[in-house]
Amino acid sequence: MSSKKGGSSHRYMDRQTRDPFVKQAKTEQFRARSSFKLIEMVDRHSLIPKSESVCIVDCGAAPGGWSQVIARRVGGSSRAVAGQASERIIAVDLLPMRPIPGVQFIQGDFLENDTKQRLTEALDGRRVGLLLSDMAPSFTGHHSTDAARTMNLCEDVLAFADEFLGYGGSMVLKYFMGGGESELRKALREAFEKVVVEKPSASRKQSSEQYFVCIHKKPLEQS
Repeated sequence: MSSKKGGSSHRYMDRQTRDPFVKQAKTEQFRARSSFKLIEMVDRHSLIPKSESVCIVDCGAAPGGWSQVIARRVGGSSRAVAGQASERIIAVDLLPMRPIPGVQFIQGDFLENDTKQRLTEALDGRRVGLLLSDMAPSFTGHHSTDAARTMNLCEDVLAFADEFLGYGGSMVLKYFMGGGESELRKALREAFEKVVVEKPSASRKQSSEQYFVCIHKKPLEQS
């Protein structure tokens, strides 16, 4: 058993050493290689809201790679201090996250009322123009169970977007191919003007992960 774990660990370390995105993340001081997935999608679809009064919410943000990308793109005023209540970028996660200048962090479950209340207070009446989710469920190794968990999480994020994302806003949603994505895509197309499937260059080829980039949330009467 220990030899299997040792071999698996060796393969992981070898892959990390050879991975150009891991190297680039270290060079550019990003916390995760996944930062480059978001960079590609943000650049391709011009997702970052231009108005300084519009907020960006990063769900499942830890360790903070995506929040770093947005913080660097948005920039900050001379008043910007990590955790400041007036920040445009609000990161949410169950796990703790080291501070990022220009990002307010809320530790909690994005589905819980207490977390939603803290998010509402952080927004302080401002509109959410971009919602990010790079979250993944806990996998069991059982295909049908994992597929169901993936779709349930995506549906939870969509419900969260229905509650917090402003009309005209955009969303990036990670999912894993497993059989339920066609129904999810249908629901997203009912809620957004445009829905695009992306497989960024930094997403490993052997991974079943993909992203729905959802653009321009429809008004309630159109959805």
